[in-house]
Amino acid sequence: MRKTTKAAAMALLTGTLLLAGCGLGDEDEATVQPMPDNPVAPKSSSLTADLVLPVESYIFSEFEIGQLTRAMSSLARSCMEEAGFTYRPTTTRSPDIGVMDRRYGIANSHTAQAYGYHFPTAENDKESGATSLSEAGRVALVGKPAEDGALDPDGGCIGEAKKRLAGSDAEFGPDEAARELNLESYARSQKDPRVLAGFRAWSACMAEKGYRYTSPMDAIDDPAFADDKADSTEISTARSDVECKKKTGLVRTWFDVESEWQRTKIEGNAETFEAIKRHKTDQLKRAAAELGESD
Repeated sequence: MRKTTKAAAMALLTGTLLLAGCGLGDEDEATVQPMPDNPVAPKSSSLTADLVLPVESYIFSEFEIGQLTRAMSSLARSCMEEAGFTYRPTTTRSPDIGVMDRRYGIANSHTAQAYGYHFPTAENDKESGATSLSEAGRVALVGKPAEDGALDPDGGCIGEAKKRLAGSDAEFGPDEAARELNLESYARSQKDPRVLAGFRAWSACMAEKGYRYTSPMDAIDDPAFADDKADSTEISTARSDVECKKKTGLVRTWFDVESEWQRTKIEGNAETFEAIKRHKTDQLKRAAAELGESD
């Protein structure tokens, strides 16, 4: 599976949450937990291993997304049983790759060597599977579709589960303002003179290795790398990409520019983001309680 920069940008915005990432008076609860080391994307091979953006305290990590999703599925399953239906949602085990590992394009020499610009393939959990539902069962699960056929995201047992996890009259999952900041800072950073200078340095480094790209996004989106799996050319390009990012310091420059802009926005809207952080923590506490993982 390969993800183009447009798709990656949407993933940054939404946190790849579900059907689609703490001002509590305790500083420890505001700390973003680092991604664990793993054989798919070892931190020792990553240029982003120690980088944490300010916005990460307000969105959901891949681990937190998984926790929220599992809790939602558990609640929906119980709701469906009460309604007389058997519902076993299929779960997917996504590769344990953190947001930062691909935020600035390929930045891990191990994954570049193993997958090129592709992502490791997610695996469906073979111990579970979506049971075919009757029309009545589908309505119980997601509510009646609108006249245009669109599903109500807050309908049926799924909607009830989301409401329980989010709390009364609150948004489920990452807050819109946090998602917008996450994507906006990424888009703005690409126009910053410091990042553009970094692109030029990276491009010159790549040219020395025989590759002609203006920016890392151009390399990711190269149509030559559109096959299902990476070939030797893609792998060598991705490896050179990481090497040039390391040589030019592009990743650190890009990260510093984004962090600066995010901090300014967060500090300028402190009350809003404190509320976002509290809501995130509250949802995760409800999810942990539903899954029996609370202290």
